[in-house]
Amino acid sequence: MSVQTRSDGRPTDDVRRQPALAHAPRKGRLSLWRLWRRPTLLVHLISFALIVLVPALLFSAFLIVQFSQQQQEIAAAQVNDTAEIVSNAIDREIYGLMTSGRVLAASPTLAEDRLAQFHERTAAALLGTSTTAELVDGAMDVLVDTRGAFPPNSLPFDDRRLARQVFETRRPAVSGVRFRDDRGEFVYHVAIPVNQEENVKFVLVLSKATTSFEAVIADRNLPSQWTAIIKDAAGKRVFAAVTSDGRMRAHQSVSYDNPSIVETIGNASMEAELIKASTVSSLSGWTTTVAVPSAVIGRPVMRSWLLLIGAGALLLAFSIALGITFGRRLAQPILKLARQAEQIGRGEPATVISTDIAEIAQVSKVLAQASRERREAEEQNRFLMREMSHRAKNQYALIASIARRAANESSDTAQFLATLSEALNSLARSADLLSSGGWQSVSMSELAKSQLKAFGSNSDQIVIEGQPLFLNATAAQTIGLALHELATNAAKYGALSKPEGKVQIRWAVGDNFSLTWRESGGPPVTPPRHSGFGTLVTQKMTARGLGGSVDMDYATTGVVWTLTAPLDAIEPRPESGEDDAS
Repeated sequence: MSVQTRSDGRPTDDVRRQPALAHAPRKGRLSLWRLWRRPTLLVHLISFALIVLVPALLFSAFLIVQFSQQQQEIAAAQVNDTAEIVSNAIDREIYGLMTSGRVLAASPTLAEDRLAQFHERTAAALLGTSTTAELVDGAMDVLVDTRGAFPPNSLPFDDRRLARQVFETRRPAVSGVRFRDDRGEFVYHVAIPVNQEENVKFVLVLSKATTSFEAVIADRNLPSQWTAIIKDAAGKRVFAAVTSDGRMRAHQSVSYDNPSIVETIGNASMEAELIKASTVSSLSGWTTTVAVPSAVIGRPVMRSWLLLIGAGALLLAFSIALGITFGRRLAQPILKLARQAEQIGRGEPATVISTDIAEIAQVSKVLAQASRERREAEEQNRFLMREMSHRAKNQYALIASIARRAANESSDTAQFLATLSEALNSLARSADLLSSGGWQSVSMSELAKSQLKAFGSNSDQIVIEGQPLFLNATAAQTIGLALHELATNAAKYGALSKPEGKVQIRWAVGDNFSLTWRESGGPPVTPPRHSGFGTLVTQKMTARGLGGSVDMDYATTGVVWTLTAPLDAIEPRPESGEDDAS
């Protein structure tokens, strides 16, 4: 490699610049690496804004998906309900026609064969209802026809299958849809038997145009593009309707034979995108189908997606701009704070930073107080260690005392372990309550509930009464252990051994503290033949530990235990010395 030199033998300026140019990409890579490993405050703020924003957008998208599914479910339920409502409305119309037929069939003119009078009265009754009546005999001849004068033309009835069905079953029947040339419209029949003793004498057939259903269905308030079609048992179109301006209107251009809901909509490509439901009438056997395009339901969802995308883009831009603005505003005083810390580290005097950010100003003040606060913290730690040692010694002494007395009162190792375990569990429950109050005090009510929880303190068998009262640590442990022993004895031999037994715990504060345990409803009480560990705890240890007195009355109706102690023995107080655990 040749090196260009000047006349004096030194390298040219281009040669001297080559090493610097060679190291420039490397320095750029190092800066990017440092930025990646230790981003600036500005990067942190922008990242934080994105971390907050992105989950919110994702959650919004999740809500939109859930909303879409709920809309589909709601639409499916609404379509199903609408099909049932339309079917029921049609059934009511048919049932009304059937009721009218029964009234006409009960006319005495038929029983007396006064057919001319029946024709006159029936025509007058059906006037203005768009309904015609025909009276058919067993030979399928029409005896009365309100469409014309009496007597009618001697033509057989055109729906013999319907008439024979009524003659055979003696029950009303509803026909399918058929076109009547004389009326020039599609009609349906309701056939009613006219009974004479045990036989059907005639069949009264009421005929009505299917267009009459338009008034029945028109009051259904539905959104646009909802469609309904009613087909008879043979698959013929009874009625078809499409929603327009919030009301269902007749759609007569649908095929008569084997019509479909898609044909009612008028768009065969939408068959796979329909939400539809069908119901079959038990009265007429007709099938009512209601449908709505899925796209109608999806429009609000699509608007929600577009709104989410637009709002998300605006929020993203706003978050980045906000991060840049606040990042610059925070970075400058933080850099000043760093320079202040460097001055303190060098032992140089450092003035308080002038800033309108309260937290940074507070940090500047805290640096001057750090040494004093650390000494205070160390002193506090030593005090807490002494206090913990003091509490531990008291607990060890109390446990040792209980262990010694339990050993003296136990006949074997198993009894000793059981007695000691129960006592330690009682102390543990009291200790849990005391620890929540900083080992200073515990509520008498909470202490009683905690010690009797295993015996059903929330049941009707145990009644706890007394004014609000707080006990010190020594009183809480002593009384808690006594209550536990009393409850254990009551569960084994006393009131808590029977469902009807009751235990009342009541305390009062006057010149002294008074606590009473009273049992009732249990087995008859007999005084114990010898004193055991329970007697030792409930009487001697309790009285001695609180400097009071204990009265134990073994009444036949139930044990009554009464503790009386001075107020200063139970009231919370700062403890500075050792507690008497024995």
